[in-house]
Amino acid sequence: MKKSFFQLSATVTLVAVMFAACSKQSSEETVAPPQAEGKATVNYQLQAVNPSGSIEGDNAGAERLGRIINDPSLAAFPSLRFDFTWDSIQVRFRELKFAAKNGPDEINLSIKTDRWIDILDSTELGNIFVPLGNFEKVKVYVRVEGDTVKPAVLMNGRITFRGSDIPVIVMIAGKLELTAEGKDVTIGNDGITFDGKLKLDLNLVMTKLQIGDFTGTFVGGKLVLKIDANLDSNNRLKSALETSMSVEHTPR
Repeated sequence: MKKSFFQLSATVTLVAVMFAACSKQSSEETVAPPQAEGKATVNYQLQAVNPSGSIEGDNAGAERLGRIINDPSLAAFPSLRFDFTWDSIQVRFRELKFAAKNGPDEINLSIKTDRWIDILDSTELGNIFVPLGNFEKVKVYVRVEGDTVKPAVLMNGRITFRGSDIPVIVMIAGKLELTAEGKDVTIGNDGITFDGKLKLDLNLVMTKLQIGDFTGTFVGGKLVLKIDANLDSNNRLKSALETSMSVEHTPR
């Protein structure tokens, strides 16, 4: 009788353990693991477009340019018009930043680097991974920064005036932040990839300038313009470059 009692107790204990194990397993099967956050890859490229354009000037601008290139006759022109053609535009690329609002949240995502790129060709800047959300007030920034040895911007081109070409070099030291405002962007669970196409419109840059905005030297038949963007924060070329970029986000 005692033996039967112990066997019964062991059986009850075993059944209880098995029931608990089955209950635990069943519970684990019905609870789904947390889903990984969705996100999209945005591949950014930058290109300068419209490398040819024109720039005009008044008498004061003509007189200033005449002093630079040692041609006093320019001051006699009531108005001047020069044609510009850019052959290369190199920038010292330091940072790419995506900024937007997602509901009450402000999002700032960036990648930092230090490399030279020629933006007359479409140039890859890098990828930014944007989380799920509906993003409004989208802005994209490209920071270029350098010094007098390795400038932020180095532009090589030529001015055509009265049938003659004058080589021109523009060197900008300091920091510039090219800024573009974009349309709203929605990122869903599909993990889609976007192309972020940034365009710097050089013709638009030129329309914001006049000949009198430039100062520089004329040596060996070449016009050299040097600008320190940190010291001359009101320089119109700096301002024109920073406000002439656009962005378009296109899903692949």
